[in-house]
Amino acid sequence: MSLRAPLVDPFGRRLDYVRLSVTDRCNFRCIYCMPEEGIDWTDRGDLLSFEETGTLARVLAQMGVERIRLTGGEPTVRRGIVDLVERVAAAKEFGLRDVAMTTNGWNLADIGPALRAAGLDRLNISLDTLDRERFVQITRTDRLADVLKGIDAVVDMGWLPLKINVVVCDGLNADEVAGFVDHFAHLPVHIRYIEYMAFGASRFKLVPWERTKAEIEAKHTLVAVDGPDGSGPADYWRVEGSQVTVGAIGALSRQFCAACNRIRITADGQVRNCLAYEPNMVSLRDVLRAGGSDDDLEAAIRGAVLSKPYSHIQQEDGSNPYEGNMIQIGG
Repeated sequence: MSLRAPLVDPFGRRLDYVRLSVTDRCNFRCIYCMPEEGIDWTDRGDLLSFEETGTLARVLAQMGVERIRLTGGEPTVRRGIVDLVERVAAAKEFGLRDVAMTTNGWNLADIGPALRAAGLDRLNISLDTLDRERFVQITRTDRLADVLKGIDAVVDMGWLPLKINVVVCDGLNADEVAGFVDHFAHLPVHIRYIEYMAFGASRFKLVPWERTKAEIEAKHTLVAVDGPDGSGPADYWRVEGSQVTVGAIGALSRQFCAACNRIRITADGQVRNCLAYEPNMVSLRDVLRAGGSDDDLEAAIRGAVLSKPYSHIQQEDGSNPYEGNMIQIGG
């Protein structure tokens, strides 16, 4: 039971899920996430400190937030990430049920056991291609072998369910969707195909889920199933003859905004209610650094969600793109 009143937006939606960015830095340079010339990183002193993050997690848990997902950038490049996970996980004492992380998986073979011991419950690994040359093209790095090694390590640990996120872009990797099923058929993983959403100058053509599904069904039989814990807006199907399930996140062709239960908090502590442009973000970091109490922090969070929109406005043709770069928003 929450110690404070539940967090509810102006449309009566209960917000029990927070995506909390811990850094805007990343060791990959994915072409749909970051411009080729890079970005101006947030000064380290402007990031939420470990203590501030722990305080924020505790107050959110007291407000009925049950799930916190750590994002970036790439969260594992944040120095001391294991300690940071432990501080967030301490909020389980106040009702937080689940601490997850979205990562590119580059060092999970090394850091995975420590993250799990610190209280991290689940992992999502972002992987958009299984072809080495294409991986270099997409990420501007040559780390595919490390990512695959990390996936194997997580499975060997029995750290399941494991989700693999594939952003499907026309002309980039849309021809690989069935190949992901073939590659991971022997592993108990959930492959989630995510419709590309345009940010700033990043432009690819949307591949609707129904097209992706047809590509998979040309080779495999899909049977609808319930999703795993923390499945969020995704729908799931079991792939017959394998251990794989596939999921669909169709933010544009199958918009699920009416059931939105989340907010995002950027690495420097600003509340972002939606991936869509939000010009008047509230800084929770400023409240904390001004000596604000837990009650002050709660009031700031509640005030911030008053501007949460009912839905995003991006269209399937890519019009009304989101402002900024994905890496700075927190996924």
